Amino acid sequence: MAKRILLVEDESLTRNIISVFLRHEGYEVHEASDGAEALDLLHIWRFDLVLSDIRLPRVDGIAVGSHLRSVAPNTPFIAMTAYPDDAVGLSTIPKATFMSKPILLDQLKFRIQRLLN
Repeated sequence: MAKRILLVEDESLTRNIISVFLRHEGYEVHEASDGAEALDLLHIWRFDLVLSDIRLPRVDGIAVGSHLRSVAPNTPFIAMTAYPDDAVGLSTIPKATFMSKPILLDQLKFRIQRLLN
């Protein structure tokens, strides 16, 4: 069975590129365009990994990661941002990891494989 990933990204082009890439790598990908939609999906599905932008409409990525910890404390969480100062908030989310935008797909693939194995 394919590993299930939640991808939370408000920029549709970036979300589409990452989603297509991850599906090509064999993952089942669910997409959210903002943090509130991500929270809804976290109530419906169990994910093997969550990949989220930090700066999101309605609910930010730090809140998504914090909520993930409350419902699935061992699920890997990767936060993405083009603004390195945003990563400071990750210290409140145990076992969170950070990637700078623009995302290099080969690095993302390696990071996900490492976290899921």
